[in-house]
Amino acid sequence: MGSYAYDYLNDSLLLDNSLINNIYSGISDAVLEKELSKYREYCLNILPEIRSSIKSQDTVRCLATNTMSHLSQLKQAALYLEEAVIADPIFKLTDFRTHATEVLTSFIGMPPTSKIDRQELAKAAVKLLELRPLVAGRYVKLYPVSFELERPKEVPLIYSGVGFEDCLPPKVLEQYKLSADVRSIQNDNGRMLVMRDLYPCRNINIHFEGMENGFAMGYILSPTKVESTNDNYSFICKKSSVQPSKAEFDAWVNQSINQTARNHFINLNKRIALSEYLCCMFGTEHPFESNLLNMNIGTKDIHSNTLNCTLQMDVPFLEQVSSVDLMSIRNNDGEAFQSFRAELEKGLREARHESDPLRIKAIIEDTQHELLEVQMRQIAPQVKHIRNTHLTEASIAVAGLGLSVVTSGASLLMVGLAGLNALKSRNDYKSKVTANPCHFLWNVKQKMK
Repeated sequence: MGSYAYDYLNDSLLLDNSLINNIYSGISDAVLEKELSKYREYCLNILPEIRSSIKSQDTVRCLATNTMSHLSQLKQAALYLEEAVIADPIFKLTDFRTHATEVLTSFIGMPPTSKIDRQELAKAAVKLLELRPLVAGRYVKLYPVSFELERPKEVPLIYSGVGFEDCLPPKVLEQYKLSADVRSIQNDNGRMLVMRDLYPCRNINIHFEGMENGFAMGYILSPTKVESTNDNYSFICKKSSVQPSKAEFDAWVNQSINQTARNHFINLNKRIALSEYLCCMFGTEHPFESNLLNMNIGTKDIHSNTLNCTLQMDVPFLEQVSSVDLMSIRNNDGEAFQSFRAELEKGLREARHESDPLRIKAIIEDTQHELLEVQMRQIAPQVKHIRNTHLTEASIAVAGLGLSVVTSGASLLMVGLAGLNALKSRNDYKSKVTANPCHFLWNVKQKMK
């Protein structure tokens, strides 16, 4: 079921290359919205099967909700990881903007926009096409991750008498506050511009250092009037151009940081819970999240440590190896792949017990040198010897065959023995080459273009 997206979308206009290249020019928003809605319905109908198909196999896998987002990272992880569960790039675009969001964007002065972001849809389609060889190679499994993280359609109203200072454990909240990057937002004729600095205003943006291009939230400070009728309460927000006082502004900013921390922490825990449910390691490309998760973790487990270190290795030739070739080598020489994985675990295991980044870096560099330089150099002369020996002994066998025309049966026996000897010699040397734990990586490197 990891290929469920292609089963449905292969005949869909969403994956039509000509339409993708032209950003779906000529196709109306209504048609695109209908296609995405139908795809969403299809995915949710088969979601139980998708879940069970991932959980059914006992393999070393990682849920990459935002990590390994680039093809190069996925290919490098394939040197160790048996499976990567990747967020379906098309599915997340099926969660259309709600009425509440439209009201909010209108309130802050932003012009109405289409529900369909054609640029994002085209990028998602390209990503899905790039992933196809990795899915066909039984390495990547697609999953509608964004469904598990979707917020309620209605915006909840929450209140805290202490400015949400008690929303998280003190040590955790402290890490959020130390990393908070708060900036003012300026409305420039309907365009909301995030400024470089923070100054008294009524619109701010908050993200956390180490979460670049990741989780962020915006806030509006507006005078609010509460009206009650028959046990029902209405909250009426009004625009204001009057700058808040310093005390009001500082309290609002602090409360907004706490709320952003709370919302991110909930999102992070949902992703971790999903990874545990799918029997996956949890991966993140954001240092802030990594540091947060490592606060109360002692020694790392072997699999997560090896994967993390492998992703930090410098393997430049992988860029020149196609996904098709990489998958072919993994699947056709499974023993060599498993041998290389074991060698990675062996070389990188010391890093599990280290907290010093410089020491971890040194262990990664030493392992990289041993595997990519020392052991790879040992394979080349062995392969050359196999080829030379095979060609020489094959020529002797051919010469013996020519002689057999004259001497009849006795020479036929000698030809047979010569052929057996050549086969034995070749197999002996081949076994020595394949015994090298870097035989898998050597095969990969031969596919450089």
